Amino acid sequence: MFLGSIVLTGFAQVVSEDPNDYRERDQQSLQDFQDGNVAFPPKPRNQLSIGIKGGISTVAGDVAPQADGGFALNVRKALGHAFSVRLHAGIGRATGLNYQPAKGYAFHANPWDVNYRRPDGVAENVFYNFQMRYGDIGVEGVINLNNINFYKETNKWNIYAALGFGAMGYNVKVDALNASGQIYEFTSVENIDLNQGDALGIEGRRDRIAQLKTLLDGEYESLAEGHADEQGFTVGGDPYVINPYISGALGLRYRVASRVELELEHRFVRANDDLMDGQRWQESGGGPNFGSAMTRDMDMYNLTSLGIHFRLGKGVESLWWQNPVSGIYSDIADTKKLVNSLTEDTDEDGVPDLYDKEPDTPEGSPVDPSGRALDSDRDGIIDTEDAEPFSTPGVDVDGSGRALDSDNDGVPDAYDKEPNSPPGMYYDAKGVAIVFPKPEGNEQPCLLPIIYFDLDRDNIKPEFYPELYYIAQVMRADTELKVSAVGHTDNRNTDAYNQDLSMRRVNNAVDFLVNTYGIDRDRFVTAYEGEKQPQIGDLPENHRNRKLETLHYVNRRVEFECIQN
Repeated sequence: MFLGSIVLTGFAQVVSEDPNDYRERDQQSLQDFQDGNVAFPPKPRNQLSIGIKGGISTVAGDVAPQADGGFALNVRKALGHAFSVRLHAGIGRATGLNYQPAKGYAFHANPWDVNYRRPDGVAENVFYNFQMRYGDIGVEGVINLNNINFYKETNKWNIYAALGFGAMGYNVKVDALNASGQIYEFTSVENIDLNQGDALGIEGRRDRIAQLKTLLDGEYESLAEGHADEQGFTVGGDPYVINPYISGALGLRYRVASRVELELEHRFVRANDDLMDGQRWQESGGGPNFGSAMTRDMDMYNLTSLGIHFRLGKGVESLWWQNPVSGIYSDIADTKKLVNSLTEDTDEDGVPDLYDKEPDTPEGSPVDPSGRALDSDRDGIIDTEDAEPFSTPGVDVDGSGRALDSDNDGVPDAYDKEPNSPPGMYYDAKGVAIVFPKPEGNEQPCLLPIIYFDLDRDNIKPEFYPELYYIAQVMRADTELKVSAVGHTDNRNTDAYNQDLSMRRVNNAVDFLVNTYGIDRDRFVTAYEGEKQPQIGDLPENHRNRKLETLHYVNRRVEFECIQN
């Protein structure tokens, strides 16, 4: 019973409790859902959206389209999360112009036949053009294509498709006569070679269209061929043909704010009509100068537009933005959280939070039965962060758990007989400084270790780090002491190469002492002997006898000696 109340409470949390989000008749259903009496919440209030858009209008027909403009007004209401209904009203204008001459108009009731067919019946070539004005009104169903997103709570983008029907009226005129009422002379346009610039004739087409736009006055004074068996109406003295239509659209919306949306849409309208561009006759068949067969496809017009839409009314935002499955996921997550809290172990230390005295133990830390991180040496620093987790109990430590060593001699203060020994010296196990005797009078300079190198190499080998450490300690113990460093090679390779190699070996050894131990570079006196002073002489200058490699190795060295000031 307790678990059931937890689950119902979790579900109620994802449903809006604002009364404005629901119709008045749904308030009791909302309360019943929140109380756990019913399994499903009521549907939120469905708000209206109104928008205006404008863009490019064209006709897909028998005459090549030219871009023109159109506008539309939409009112949309959601019937659910995935389906909406919208009312559409639009007006627009579309134009077209062919670059190919034609004479299939002959013997048909159109302005081309009236003006361009000669008395002897021969049809002259013309270039079809038109201007179509339209208005339409209809209703469309809109389907959201990405609203139910199983992996995202909310969307900024909405992809949709629409299908609808309605009625449209249109009027088509053609530019068949010039400003003086005379027919055009198209010979200059026909003489432009379509293949003048490229095999596809693109440049020739452009030239013909440009010449036609210069030639035509753009007045569209003549009514295009119409349907004698259809009745329409007149606007401004121009007859309009009325047709039923079906429409389709594909669009993309972006939510700028909860009440404002931007839209990009392409919409097409198709009626059972082939005269939206004023032309419906093929060029072939029926005689040498005219056609008697209609073109195969009916015309349709398109509007590619940008729009802005506003949500009306109070309450939640439009349902097409709300993901219906997000509430289910949220409820499931809340229920899991409530159930898992009974055995949840946040810090994954093996002790449930319910019994964990330290529920935020660092990851990977061993803990005691109460969930507290172990501190084996009881110095106040847990083992996983303690640089010395087993230091002697009771010894003072630093922030990393290391036993304090004030003079940095490697002996903790608790056991150091000289806790303030001078820095940079040798010390015994009790922390007492070891003093090296200095050469006096005519005594020989002190001898220091020698380091050796591999064939043709100048890098310091790790196995000689102890020797260099020893040299550094001697120089730290006597700050006035200077040291001679002399480089040598074996006798293989040229004198110049070996001289340079011995110099690099010395410089690398000195750099190591300077950079690692902070010895002043001025305290070194360097020399480069190349192969001049071998420890073992008269060795052959070849690489074939591997048994001699150890003898050559002795010659590849840097020698150090103390120099008395």
